[in-house]
Amino acid sequence: MIDKVKIRALKSIENLTVECSRLNLVVGTNSSGKSTFLQALLLDAQNSLDATGLNGQLVSLGEYREAHNYNMPEDTIRIEIWSNGFIDSVWIEFSEDEDNRCKVTTSEDDETVIDTLSDSCGDEPTHLYQNSGFHYLSCHRLGPQDIYAKHFGNEDDLGVDGEYTFSYLLNHESDAIAGNLVKDRENTTNSLSDQVNYWLKYITGTVLTVTDIKKTNYLQVKYNNNPATMNSDAMYSRPVNVGAGISYLVSILITCLASEEDDVILIENPEIHLHPKAQSRLCEFLYFISQAGRQLFVETHSDHVFNGIRVGIANHTMEEENVKVNFFVLDQNCITRCNPIKFGEYGKIYGMNDSLDINDLFDQFDIDLDRMLGL
Repeated sequence: MIDKVKIRALKSIENLTVECSRLNLVVGTNSSGKSTFLQALLLDAQNSLDATGLNGQLVSLGEYREAHNYNMPEDTIRIEIWSNGFIDSVWIEFSEDEDNRCKVTTSEDDETVIDTLSDSCGDEPTHLYQNSGFHYLSCHRLGPQDIYAKHFGNEDDLGVDGEYTFSYLLNHESDAIAGNLVKDRENTTNSLSDQVNYWLKYITGTVLTVTDIKKTNYLQVKYNNNPATMNSDAMYSRPVNVGAGISYLVSILITCLASEEDDVILIENPEIHLHPKAQSRLCEFLYFISQAGRQLFVETHSDHVFNGIRVGIANHTMEEENVKVNFFVLDQNCITRCNPIKFGEYGKIYGMNDSLDINDLFDQFDIDLDRMLGL
């Protein structure tokens, strides 16, 4: 598990340290540095085996000078990660050589100009590894489609946009998932398909089926939200004929339920196109996954996901030490700062960074209510 991340000279970040837990909510206004924090983790992951620099499969930031903090011309971009209780950290640095090429240096090797990095250091703290215990779902996740492409490459690669998650479900629908991820054992099996449908039904009232379109490179997904017609295939609907949020949600469910213990999962905007009630229940799912030995980093603009954490802590169904909410803001110099959030009795909110306020922390409803009341 990642315990702490320190970032230097990356975009709007000068020097930023973020403490982490099992479930990490990254919140804040637009362009406050939330995505930059996640991109730091993505940069570490995509450079773990092949030094792709600032541009690769997970993230592409352009030229070094575009990604480098302009207030820190003498400092290299540096990402440092502490994990699993180790005192020592691993780090990766990006700089620019005399030919304006991005130069990569890690804690395991000497300077490398987009070449290769050394292997994992075994029992020591290690970097994140793309396609090996690390999963990323971007905000550009694949939505409703009439048909979806099968995936004939690495079966563990679910795609940064979730484009291969349905193909993975088709190939593994009968596989037993990890025991600590199984819900409702009395009425469902421990198969990936049944557990995906358990959560899909709990969150949205819908279930799905995945069908192989024989002799093609495609598959078909159908949904049904009417319990009276669950046994009639003719009553299942194409994705384009049900709420779009359901399709965006399923890739999250599959990715999380197919994960293994100690995996790290990054998700951007899980609330896309979901009703507030569904967003709140999705928060329960994310917490459940995080307590089953996975670590989640979730960037969100949803007050319903945020309030789901508040409710869980207030009624003691969630443990605050297993959750970190980090509120990102820009200071007067347009530098990213982080204000860790704590919760008191009845969900009262406290900012732990005394130099920062918590204005704009999902307070727009209260502001609009005051305006309606003429206050």
